[in-house]
Amino acid sequence: MKIVPEQSFAKVDEAIAAARSPRQRAMLENYREHMAAEIAGDVERIMATQVAEPRYHIYGQGVGDTGPKGQAEVRQFYGHIFENRYNKLRYDIDRIFCSDENLFHEGTLNIVFPGQVLKQMGMPVDDPEAWYLYSYRTCAIFPYDENGLAKGEDVYSDGPMSMDRIRKLAPEELPDGLV
Repeated sequence: MKIVPEQSFAKVDEAIAAARSPRQRAMLENYREHMAAEIAGDVERIMATQVAEPRYHIYGQGVGDTGPKGQAEVRQFYGHIFENRYNKLRYDIDRIFCSDENLFHEGTLNIVFPGQVLKQMGMPVDDPEAWYLYSYRTCAIFPYDENGLAKGEDVYSDGPMSMDRIRKLAPEELPDGLV
């Protein structure tokens, strides 16, 4: 199955169309822009969706909170992802909803990784020159400020990366533009 990152927007677009208030619509549109910027590898666009000093809380690796805190760390976090070319993803969202303060989403995140990067992360891939798909369950809460900017992310996953969640991709499965 070809990985098409833009498929990630379907449930978000449905939620935007069904939003109950202008504030909630703006929060959902902000989240969509954040996701689009991440897929595009544009740290400036990501930072424009957030407060000046966002705080991320990331749980699921079995070692407590591993999220970046503050603008410098968040920029470094995304810079590392973009530099290592694992920002191409498809997020199959099962649920997304928001209140006036928080946006919640849950689903299966499918991230395309270069084999060499997985190898550097300690994964015993058989072909470092190939591309792989890492799939796992996740949910997140994005708190928003009074101006409609995300204050960060509270992300939860169903456990650490492991080879039973990783498979080699065939060339025809790769997202467009990825070589």
